[in-house]
Amino acid sequence: MIPEEDLKIGDLRLLEVDEQIIVPNDTQIGFVATADDVIHSWAVPSFGIKLDAIPGRFNYMQTYITREGIYYGQCSELCGLAHAYMPICVVVCNLDEFLVSNV
Repeated sequence: MIPEEDLKIGDLRLLEVDEQIIVPNDTQIGFVATADDVIHSWAVPSFGIKLDAIPGRFNYMQTYITREGIYYGQCSELCGLAHAYMPICVVVCNLDEFLVSNV
């Protein structure tokens, strides 16, 4: 999460992250989750997905996102002291922008 003093005008407090996930739209996307320490739960309500990250296990799920935009979520498992400070930011762009951003 980006600290409050580092936010720019227009940024969302408690939701902005320093590492966004960038995915293409109109493409089948797969997510893999695991954890090091405790159970986390990767959730983005706008996508209707929630993926548990459990130590020692690999969980996998697929989704198909059709609309471009910026989507926010959070860890939805009470995983410890910093639970409230684990936002998720997924940027969905068209395939051309995705290919350029990952070069």
